[in-house]
Amino acid sequence: MSHWALGAVVVCGAVACRHEPREPPVVPGDMAWVTTTDDPRQWEAAGYIELTTPVRPPTTDDGTAHIVVELKLPAGTVLRLLGTDPLSFEIPVGTSAARVEYAGTAHAPDQPIEASWRILDVRQFDWTADGIDCTVLRPDGDQLVGLRWRCGEHTDARAGELLATFARDGRFAGPRGMTGRERTAHRLRLVNDCRTCHQFGRAEDRRITALVQRGTDTAGLFSLSSVFRDEDPVERYRPVDTNAGDRTMIPVCPGTEIDVPSARCRDGLRPRLRIDVAQGMRDRSAHVVQLCATRRKLAARLDPPGRDAIRSALADCGPE
Repeated sequence: MSHWALGAVVVCGAVACRHEPREPPVVPGDMAWVTTTDDPRQWEAAGYIELTTPVRPPTTDDGTAHIVVELKLPAGTVLRLLGTDPLSFEIPVGTSAARVEYAGTAHAPDQPIEASWRILDVRQFDWTADGIDCTVLRPDGDQLVGLRWRCGEHTDARAGELLATFARDGRFAGPRGMTGRERTAHRLRLVNDCRTCHQFGRAEDRRITALVQRGTDTAGLFSLSSVFRDEDPVERYRPVDTNAGDRTMIPVCPGTEIDVPSARCRDGLRPRLRIDVAQGMRDRSAHVVQLCATRRKLAARLDPPGRDAIRSALADCGPE
């Protein structure tokens, strides 16, 4: 636990960590077994900033999946601007970024995180002096358990195999029986190829076949730069678009026109969505209010060139 507490999701002195109900598994020396609380609000309590993006993440058919990205910067540090195309920042050592998927309130994409929500999955990056650590956490009773390792193509693959083994052994909450466990194991192994999606400076991909469409910044992150954009593709890694019916969202096709019947661009690509921040603030849209709150919090942690680069995005939000 001491290695985990140095710079990951939870500092055990601030949020009580719970004991494992059984002995931890044996893992390779370059990896660590992690156990921590299942408190759904632990990131807020630990000082993370929730990164609300202009285009909401997708959800499941029942509307209960909530995907939230959290960012914590070390005290006294700033994000230093590296470039504007894509908008990219130097990530300070000691930074943590966590993608958390919850089972929460159905069909309420702008609902704040509730104490009753269940954590389904955590994917985290931690920047250290020697590189970036990856962590995957899954529920197990009243706690989260999982694996931490140094990110890399080879180690990601090895970690994926181990996570699959843990799923088959029933160490994670999920479907009962070997068939259900095998499905979970297969999915964990597939989605653990972290760098396929989180490539450094990955280009936007709006093809119909693309599952993840947004581009990344030079640190391999999606949401940090998305926060300051008014236009992004709609992601397709869950079946339901949570932006449908929002009048502040306008479909656009860069360089061409939209074919209304098919909701596709005439060049065969998927449209982006453009958010009307000013209209959303006039309407007091919960989503836009949350987006602007994120922009203001991050703006306070940018260097002067960074604040200049996002000036127009911040101006759209109006006065606090």
